[in-house]
Amino acid sequence: MKLNRRSFLATSAAATAVMGTPMILRAQPSEYVLGASLPLTGPFATAGQLVAPAFQLAAKLFNDEGGVAGTPIRFVTEDSGYIPQNALANYQRALATEGTAMIAYFADSTGAMKLIAPELKGENARIMGSTSFASELADPSTHPYQYMSGPSYQSQFDILLENIAAQGGTSVAFIYSNTEFGRDPIEHGKATAERLGIEVVLEEATKPQGADIPTHVTKLAQSGAEHCILQGYVTGVWPQLIGGARQFGLPTRFYGTFWGMEKIIADRITQEAGPFLEGYEGVMPYRYFWDREDAPRYQKYAELSKEMFAGTPMENYMSTWAIQTMCGLEIAMKAIRDTAEAGQELTADNIAETLSGISDWDTGGFFGGPVTMENNSIKTGRVYAYDTETGLFNPRSDWLSV
Repeated sequence: MKLNRRSFLATSAAATAVMGTPMILRAQPSEYVLGASLPLTGPFATAGQLVAPAFQLAAKLFNDEGGVAGTPIRFVTEDSGYIPQNALANYQRALATEGTAMIAYFADSTGAMKLIAPELKGENARIMGSTSFASELADPSTHPYQYMSGPSYQSQFDILLENIAAQGGTSVAFIYSNTEFGRDPIEHGKATAERLGIEVVLEEATKPQGADIPTHVTKLAQSGAEHCILQGYVTGVWPQLIGGARQFGLPTRFYGTFWGMEKIIADRITQEAGPFLEGYEGVMPYRYFWDREDAPRYQKYAELSKEMFAGTPMENYMSTWAIQTMCGLEIAMKAIRDTAEAGQELTADNIAETLSGISDWDTGGFFGGPVTMENNSIKTGRVYAYDTETGLFNPRSDWLSV
């Protein structure tokens, strides 16, 4: 019989009950702590500064709802500068300072998640979410305490390719940054494309910044690709590639993954360079913040944002980056609260076990329907297209699960 974590814990609990041996419980703290590292300075400071208010909103919301079984929560956030070693040092410092009161942590990158992962052992283990959608994190056997708040990059490619196939697409190009982030879903995407009968006619790696746009656009033109998926970019290169292709007269349809789907970036590009992003598509795991009908959690966020962030960009709009963070925090809180309500001690093992069992969860806004955690990820998303006149990303597909 295969003994996984679920069966092991169940067997251990049963043995304890039969033997009559009392479990050693931690003393309940006066408050629970959730730590976080954010890039408040450095190359992604803009994203970090837009995300930081989400922690303020989450703290008020969760505590207004009673914290965890009546015990309040407190967030401890520190700047990482988007340097994984800084995030690791922040995590270690939070452990030393907060001790067992800290029951969860939020990291700001794939690099931070990978660097901290070996630390998550014994008394140092904590449940951990992040900004990352790295595919390797969607493996509980190697990352038992880490999870992602949506589909991995491989799953995002699956959603895009399935949508392309549904439209009768027959050829696709993959253009990606020569980074771990960029390379992540490429081999998987090739296998999915082959399964769907789509020919990958170009695989082109670029610099993550300062790419040779004319050369890459020329190769795209020579490939004759009907569709092109861009991966591994946040700002800079992906709109330059699309702009170059449009100047070249290419009819290629372009797609992005999560980090290329932010309205603030698309609006800025349109204002500065014109409407060449018209029709640009991509996969988003979540509803956009303006889509709040039948989304009570989003409605609550909007109510609190007007109250807490008047006069700032978050007063009326929550960026996709902040939504992703809120989703990660909501997942952690659900797992923590469900563990507490089950009468279990809030250890990393117990919380991780609860998290892995989340099924048919109505998030109240993030996704188009109830979702299930599978391999510590949620394999659901939707394809949206950008409208340069309204500045909105509008749905181009139903909600897809892969």
